[in-house]
Amino acid sequence: MDAKLAKEHKPDPFEFEYTTRDAIIYALGIGCKAKEDLRYIYEGAEGFIPLPTYVVAPGLLANMILDWPGIQFDLTRILHGDQYIELYAPLPSEGSLRSETRVVDVLDKGSGALIMSESDFDWITEESTRYRSLLRPEAIVPVTVVSIFSHDVRCALGQEAGHAAVRDVPDNIYVGSGNFGGARTSPHEKKGADIPKRPADKILSDTTSVDQAALYRMGSGDLNPLHVDPEFATMSGFKTPILHGLCSMGFATRHVLKAFANNDATLFKAMKVRFTSPVLPGQTLETHMWDEGDRVVFETKVKETGKTVVSNGYMLLHGKTGRGQAKL
Repeated sequence: MDAKLAKEHKPDPFEFEYTTRDAIIYALGIGCKAKEDLRYIYEGAEGFIPLPTYVVAPGLLANMILDWPGIQFDLTRILHGDQYIELYAPLPSEGSLRSETRVVDVLDKGSGALIMSESDFDWITEESTRYRSLLRPEAIVPVTVVSIFSHDVRCALGQEAGHAAVRDVPDNIYVGSGNFGGARTSPHEKKGADIPKRPADKILSDTTSVDQAALYRMGSGDLNPLHVDPEFATMSGFKTPILHGLCSMGFATRHVLKAFANNDATLFKAMKVRFTSPVLPGQTLETHMWDEGDRVVFETKVKETGKTVVSNGYMLLHGKTGRGQAKL
């Protein structure tokens, strides 16, 4: 790993366009159902809106660093460690975004390397183009974002103009690429929540489909063969293809929104999770949630084994300033 070379590289801007169909396929990929989640899977439903975690799709493509200078890339040795997402406004039903990406740090974790990248995303609209042409560069609202390797999104269009701004911070580990003499920590790293010692206030569960990973990869754009190809999974050290960590996060997101926001994604503000164990398609994801007043702390387990797969999670909700449901 060559941190200096990686940080000096500046790729061409990336543009991403999505439609209601893309958002719907993503929602189906994280377990949405017609009976309970119509506003996320039917474009004609009142209040149709993409789920907030759909931001991982443009982030993934914006930060593809398969051939990034200074980074030794091997798809079989990538593990997703942590994820942080923050929205300043709900995602529109469809839209176009433009990003500029750079690597801001390469951390040496001993057993692996963390590649931290950063992207600025702006909505591409006639209104935003006019706005940016009139606004002084120093007046644009910055939204600092850090990612490890792949999908890190920053929308930096002025919040006062009513445009969405997104912070998407994933941490991916390159196993076996550590001990290269780099920094061990970074101020950009996000701390997760401590899980309370008391019993959970609410528990929700969903059984994933045996085809969940095959569907999720189409909705998210994460086409890593680890999640569908048995031979590739074996090469990566697994007996069988595993579910995307971000898919498990999507299930947990839905559980928290149902339990504390009346299943209203517009109340989503931010969340942080850590991925601790793989999930096999077909297993049941059970999310344990604690009402901590201004935020919901949670962890997700595989019901059949009792293993924690998403840990140290928390979600911030608009309108939640105390215990109980979030309300605006």
